[in-house]
Amino acid sequence: MADATAPLTARSILAPYEERFAALDGPVGLASAPLAQHLAVRLDPSSPQRVEVERALGVDLPGVMHAATTPVGRTVVWLGPDEWLVIDPTRSPDLADGLRTAVAGAGVVVDQSGQRVSIVVTGDTVGLLAKGTSLDLRPERFPEGSATQTLLGQAIVVVIARSADASRTELVVRWSFARSLADWLLDALRDPLAYPADHGD
Repeated sequence: MADATAPLTARSILAPYEERFAALDGPVGLASAPLAQHLAVRLDPSSPQRVEVERALGVDLPGVMHAATTPVGRTVVWLGPDEWLVIDPTRSPDLADGLRTAVAGAGVVVDQSGQRVSIVVTGDTVGLLAKGTSLDLRPERFPEGSATQTLLGQAIVVVIARSADASRTELVVRWSFARSLADWLLDALRDPLAYPADHGD
């Protein structure tokens, strides 16, 4: 009989893809990122509570199309004029409460940890992702620390540039679109016209 008192272990919706990702042998690698805490923060950027929110995060709130990462690996992504997404791989149990205290009724903090997952693309990320988005992801146009929402394939994703040479890009996607995105990425890699990629001028 199963032990009803045994703790439950969170399992990513992308777990069935891990072996297929690991078996890739080519110019692009794919990996499912470890589950992280995702917090949506809504706050008027001119609010005096901004200082308290930044203190709780350990980093300044980034501006348009940018992300900021703390020394402990926590990332804050700009999503809109008054909206940010906090990605915390440490899954700190105190972060959400700390942010709610910091906004002090001037904003909203919503835990979206059960709604989002990340796929990390390595190698020729520009060549692969150019097949599904019109966004120019070349490092001179989308340098390290850039972040934005875009349509990739048929999924809305948050794209985060994680390296200076575009060799590492994180795709944050809602769980409901995660498998569709994984399938699209694998299909795009099988396209014989994908490589060598023409990245434009």
